[in-house]
Amino acid sequence: MAGLDTIANVADRVDGEDAVDRNLSAGVALSRMLRTTLGPRGSDKMLVGGGEVLLTNKGSSIVDRMDIESPAATLVADIARAQSGELGDGSTAAVVLAGALLDEATSLLDDGFHPTTVIEGYTRAAARARSQVDELTIAESMDAETRRAVVETTVTGRWDDDRTAFLADLVARTHEAIRDADRPRNDLLTLHGVPGADTEASELLDGLLIDTDRSSTSLSDVPAAVPSRVDDAVVAVVDDELTIRTPESAPRYTADDPDDLERVQAFESETYGRYADTLDAHGVDVLFCQKSVDDRLRARLAREGVLVFERTRQGEVHTLERVTGARAVMDPDGLDRGAVGRADVVERRRVGDAPFVLVRDASATHRSVLLRGGTDHVATETERIVADGLTVLETAADRPGLVPGGGAVEVGLARDLRSHARGIPDREAFAVSAFADAVETIPAALARNAGGRPIDALLELRRRHDAGETTAGIDATTGGVRDVTEIGLLEPARTKERVVANATQAASFLLRVDDVIETDEPLHDDDGHDHHDHDHGAGGGVQRSTDGYPWAIGH
Repeated sequence: MAGLDTIANVADRVDGEDAVDRNLSAGVALSRMLRTTLGPRGSDKMLVGGGEVLLTNKGSSIVDRMDIESPAATLVADIARAQSGELGDGSTAAVVLAGALLDEATSLLDDGFHPTTVIEGYTRAAARARSQVDELTIAESMDAETRRAVVETTVTGRWDDDRTAFLADLVARTHEAIRDADRPRNDLLTLHGVPGADTEASELLDGLLIDTDRSSTSLSDVPAAVPSRVDDAVVAVVDDELTIRTPESAPRYTADDPDDLERVQAFESETYGRYADTLDAHGVDVLFCQKSVDDRLRARLAREGVLVFERTRQGEVHTLERVTGARAVMDPDGLDRGAVGRADVVERRRVGDAPFVLVRDASATHRSVLLRGGTDHVATETERIVADGLTVLETAADRPGLVPGGGAVEVGLARDLRSHARGIPDREAFAVSAFADAVETIPAALARNAGGRPIDALLELRRRHDAGETTAGIDATTGGVRDVTEIGLLEPARTKERVVANATQAASFLLRVDDVIETDEPLHDDDGHDHHDHDHGAGGGVQRSTDGYPWAIGH
C-alpha cells in the first residue's frame, strides 16, 4: 500500500506509539530540567551564548533563551510564556506540573489505557481542582502588609532577605500609586533599569522619566548653556523632524551661483525664524521632537533658552501628551493654544552614566520606577522582577482571593482528587488519581530543592492535611513542614488555577498527537500566514525602556 510520502513532501515521520513516546519524553525532559529551579532555594541555570552569560531561575526566561528543537518541548515551553505573560508568576510550576502529568500518562499508557481515557480523566481532574481552589482560599482582600507578603513570595529566592523586603515594598507602593487609575498599566508606569548602584538605590518617582542617552547630539554642539531644570514649563511636542522640507523627488539641492546660495540661506533663516517666533509666542520652554532637529534651529532655540530633546521614541511621545496635556503637531506652524502642554517640572538628571529627563505634573497620574543594579544583568533582572511583582498584584486585585503557598494548595488538591476518584465508576478514576500524584510533584520539588527529604515531607503534609491543617506547606528555606501563613507565604488563587489549566492543556495537546510529520515546506496558508493555533503569551504590560530611536538632548 502506498505510503504518505507518495502523496506529500515528507522529510521525516514518526507515528503511532513512537510518536507518543517521543513527545511525552520531550515534555518530561524539559520539566525535569526546570524542576530544580522551583522555590526560593531552587538552583539557577547558566545560559551561555553569543559571548554572553545569563544566570536566572525563572522558567519563562530560561525557555525563551533556549534553542528548543523538539516540537513537543516547544509546546510545553509555550505554557511557561503564557503563564508568565498573563500572571507574572507560576511559569516554572506550570512546566513542572505539565511534565509530571506526562510522566504519569506514560505509565497509564504502558498499562493499556487509551490516550482519550487519560485526557478525559485529566480534564475532569483539572476542573475539579480549579473549583477546589476557592475552598482553600484564606483571604479575599489585601492590605499593604498582605501586598508585600504576596510580592515577597514571588521574589523570594532571587535576592537576599533585605533586598527581597525592599523590592516587595517598592512594588507594593508602586501598585498602590497607580491601581485606582482607570487606564492600563503601560499608560501609567515606566520602568528603567540602570546599572552602577546597589538595588536599594531604586526609587519610585512621580512623573515620566525618559532615558535621554545621546545619539549624534552632544553638549558641545551648541554655544549656549541650557538649564538643568525648568519649573512651570510650557511644553510642545512635534511628531516629526524639524528641518527644511524638500520634495521626495529632490532630496538634495544645488546652488548654481552665489545668489542662489543666498536665497537658500534666506529661506532657511526665514523658516527657522518663523518656527522660533511661533514657539516664543506660545511661551514654550521645552520642545520634544520625535525625529531630528536641524543644528541651526537647535542652536537658535538654545540661545533663546528653549530646552530641546530630539529623537523621542514614539511611545513616549504619546505618554508626554498624557502627562503634559500637549497635542503633538507636525511642525511649530501647527501649534495653537490647545496643542501646548504644561509641566510643573522638567528636570535633567544623570543616573550613573545615563542622562535622563523627568517630566512631572501634579495633575498627571504617571509614575516611573528607577531600578538600580551593580551590573547590566542585575539591573535587567531587577526590572523583570518588579514587572512580575506588579502583574501578580494586579492578578490578585482582579480576581480576589489568596491561598497558602509552599505546596499547601497542591497537597490539599491531591487529597480531594483521590477522594473524588473513589466515586468515579469507570477507568477515568485511574487518570484522576494519577493527576493527584502529579500535583504533589510541586511540594516534593520544593522540599528537595531546600535540602529536605521529599518523601518524608509529603507524608508529613498528608498527615497534617488529614488532620485539618490546610495551611501546612513546605518552608522552602528549611525544607521542613509548617503553617506557611505564619511566614507570610501567600499566592493569588488565580495563579494556582491557571497553573493547573495551562499544564493540563499542554499535556492534553501532546496526548492527542499520534503522528509527527516533518516537511521541507514552511507551514503557512496561501496568504502566507503561519499555522499557529496557540498563543505564546504577552509581556507583563509594563512600558519598559525599548530600543528604537535613541534619545539626544539638543542645546
